[in-house]
Amino acid sequence: MPNTDRRPGDHDDYIEVWNDLVSTRDLTWSLLICGVTTALALLIATALSSSEFFWGLGGAVVGFVVCVVVFTPKRVVRIIDGSTDSTTDETAGAV
Repeated sequence: MPNTDRRPGDHDDYIEVWNDLVSTRDLTWSLLICGVTTALALLIATALSSSEFFWGLGGAVVGFVVCVVVFTPKRVVRIIDGSTDSTTDETAGAV
């Protein structure tokens, strides 16, 4: 699988999903990975005559874990000292 780590300035196509910007490339790969792992788990459950629900759920969790490891967050978080704007903190609770 190709390296999916990219910098935010790489002009990826981003779409908005649940108020967050998501790379279409990473989203597509994630959906494919989760779909394949879930389908494989369901095939195993069918072959074993076992509970498809729990096998399918386990396959989805395995797909999620794989996606978490493969696709790193692209967001850069900066922590700024909050003591410079103390007036807004004091008046926010007074409303």
